[in-house]
Amino acid sequence: MNMRTALIEAFLAGDSQAAASFIATDATFNSPVRSYRGVDRIEPLWAAIDGILTDIRLVGVLGGSDETAGFFDGHVGGEPIEGVLRVQGGEDSPISEVTLMLRPYGPMKAAIAEMGSRLTQEPGTKPERS
Repeated sequence: MNMRTALIEAFLAGDSQAAASFIATDATFNSPVRSYRGVDRIEPLWAAIDGILTDIRLVGVLGGSDETAGFFDGHVGGEPIEGVLRVQGGEDSPISEVTLMLRPYGPMKAAIAEMGSRLTQEPGTKPERS
């Protein structure tokens, strides 16, 4: 298994520390709302995501020479959601960029609202735009 696939599996399993261990210190995470730069900003965000997306099941993986996309199904507040986690970087080098895409709009909006609530409750994790 390469680093990109390992990151996808760790992220979907809710293991934010393991997922963050695969990214470069200056990596970028593109959420449905904004982009964040740096592992010190990304790992707390990923920790906050834990539990918002539930019943996650990887349904497919597409890979190329410098990117891998993991397609998944799950739920947000009991509503079905689909997503893609696109991971860019070398197979055996730290990941440079991760993009999370979610659909449909209703459950995605609920997930964004819950993330906002969690981030305002945790000191030091307020997002900065990159």
